[in-house]
Amino acid sequence: MRFILPTRIPLTQTFVFASLFFCVQQFQHTNLLFSMLYFAFLILTVLAFNFAEGFTRLTGAYIFWYSLLIVIVGVTWKAVVGEPADSNLFTPVLDMSLYVGSMLMLLLVTLLNKKMDFRYLGIGGGFTGSKLNHTGAGLGCLLVGYGIMLADALYGNAPGGIVSALMQMNVFPQLGLILATIGAIHDSGGRRSTNIISIIGLTYFSVIGVLSFSKQAMISPMVCWVIGAFYSRLRVRFVHVAALVLMVVGSFGFVSPLSASRDLAENMDYSQRFQLVRYLITHWDVFQAHIKNQEEYESETGMTEYYNKPQGSLLERLSMISPDDIMMAYTAKGHFEGIDPVVNYFENIPPHFLAPNKQIRYSGNYYAHEIGFGLGADDYSTGISFSPVAEAYHCEGWGGIFWLLPLLWMMLFSTADFVVGDLTKYPWGLMVVVWFAHLAPETLLGGIIYFMGMGNFGMFFAIIVVTRIAPIIGALFSGRTVSPPTRSIRSARPMLVRPQV
Repeated sequence: MRFILPTRIPLTQTFVFASLFFCVQQFQHTNLLFSMLYFAFLILTVLAFNFAEGFTRLTGAYIFWYSLLIVIVGVTWKAVVGEPADSNLFTPVLDMSLYVGSMLMLLLVTLLNKKMDFRYLGIGGGFTGSKLNHTGAGLGCLLVGYGIMLADALYGNAPGGIVSALMQMNVFPQLGLILATIGAIHDSGGRRSTNIISIIGLTYFSVIGVLSFSKQAMISPMVCWVIGAFYSRLRVRFVHVAALVLMVVGSFGFVSPLSASRDLAENMDYSQRFQLVRYLITHWDVFQAHIKNQEEYESETGMTEYYNKPQGSLLERLSMISPDDIMMAYTAKGHFEGIDPVVNYFENIPPHFLAPNKQIRYSGNYYAHEIGFGLGADDYSTGISFSPVAEAYHCEGWGGIFWLLPLLWMMLFSTADFVVGDLTKYPWGLMVVVWFAHLAPETLLGGIIYFMGMGNFGMFFAIIVVTRIAPIIGALFSGRTVSPPTRSIRSARPMLVRPQV
């Protein structure tokens, strides 16, 4: 048995599961129309994922994260805890109707994207050599990522500066961990999934994540190892299963409560945060008491409303239904934003040195203030997440679902395919798979537009570093020799051959 990234999900089994789940929801007294819409959402999701050829395409990866982390996890867990899926929502039928409409459009976009396949033109393929030394490239990426973080610590992150631009494009820690994992598996013939480089990288960036009290930063190293193992089709052994179980338990039992304690670490430097983390771990009863107080406060302020009882910050973060519902209910009363947010997002694509006066006027925090979503009147720093569906509806109503979202998705997938190339051939596309886990469910429309600009440029820059610079840096620090790439950019491009007459 091997770890394999799925390329399709059996439709028959999905239909059986969806039917049984429909019965469970009805037994729990879920609204009939809501259950029917969720049934349709599951079927459309599987159709879209299969037409996208699963994880062999960036489109399939996007569909996976989009459906799972906006709707499926939340609705499934409602059934697990025995609550009606439509309970604690203002406009449940409208919410699920919008999700079904968006998935229908995503299915159509997937079919169009297959007809307009730009992967063979992918500029990333023009930089690759005959064989990439994944271990050396992984080490080089980790060192480049650390160097950028060090520059940020030493020189600051002034808007419009070089360090600011590098920080926005700094995908190298995650990409380095993925490449180092692939290298460990390839170099050992599948006997090991880690080596000294990946272990040091995983440890260092996990510690940085812990000290930042960020769920995303703490979980990302684990996700990178999993993605690298699946990409390399690692043969499954007991130790790998145990590692996955430990990751899941650690994510819910440690990462989630620690991130919920971020308020304790405000205005602390890394040394003080280290002492705080050590204290919380060694005084677990104090730690749990603080988490319980946080959950009670959130329940009183209405910040977590989908479940009858708090389920932990990580599980609640894995579903966007609750915040989306508040925004959609507000919008349904006639509060439409218009196309201005989309225009503003596109205006912010040029870097600061080209557009020094650009301003980001719209964000999750802005919308939270607009709809009255549990923020203080003077709190303009707390990040609040909504899905692209909620903002599309808030901008243009149903038009946001049926023309705005599909248009932005077509632009996103076409440009990403053109930059990254074939995901089955070039491992740097795995970084986009990880990126989509955050972008697809919770970064508004701005996340889609941001990736078209800075995201694609960052991946282009990363590809150059991975294929031209990182292997050399890795060779210098590992003592290995590095062979120059044997393919030129021209030789990697498709050529039209004139037939002989």
